[in-house]
Amino acid sequence: MAHPVIDRPHTVSSYNLQLAEVRSIINRMADEAQAMLSGALHALCKADRVAAMQVVAQDKAIDELERSLERRALLIIMSRAPMAEDLRYLMAAIRIGKMLERTGDQAKRIARRHEEVDLAVLGPRFPLLRAMERHAGEMVAKAIASFNEGSRELAGEVMSSDAELNAMNDALIRACREAMDEGTLGSGDGLQLILIAKQLERVGDYATKIAGDVAYMLTGE
Repeated sequence: MAHPVIDRPHTVSSYNLQLAEVRSIINRMADEAQAMLSGALHALCKADRVAAMQVVAQDKAIDELERSLERRALLIIMSRAPMAEDLRYLMAAIRIGKMLERTGDQAKRIARRHEEVDLAVLGPRFPLLRAMERHAGEMVAKAIASFNEGSRELAGEVMSSDAELNAMNDALIRACREAMDEGTLGSGDGLQLILIAKQLERVGDYATKIAGDVAYMLTGE
């Protein structure tokens, strides 16, 4: 499928290359963010300090990519004075970069909890956390695909799938609270699990915002 902005011929061919470079940075950020999410859950379930520190290090890389993306997009806006779809594309790209950077922040925070969660406590609840991580990661991937392809349909699917992630979050919170009330889960461990679930739920929110930015890019609404 031809992208409505990047694949549309412009008078100056270098302009197309600049727009494509913006997309390339976004895709690199998305790859980093998804790898960080997966790595954070691995660090958590294995109490793996090395894996956790790798996620923390990756956050610095995604921060730099976000700054590079914003600089490039603003430079294009200032030098090319784009209008209509082109301007919306660049403004959406800046906002998408911020959402991916925040996704990395959430992954970093999850990874840092690897020393605060008792593996014996985490074990029975890990499958639901892993399911949340996979669902959130899939939402991010589909949101970026909607940007790459200029697909309003994919963007809509992302928005619709957020409810499922919210339901998973609610289920885990409910289970933790019941276990704390019964005395089978300590309040400290329960709070850590609830915070991790909330951080994964926020990743879904970021993916939904990316999808909304794509819809704006395509329609101006």
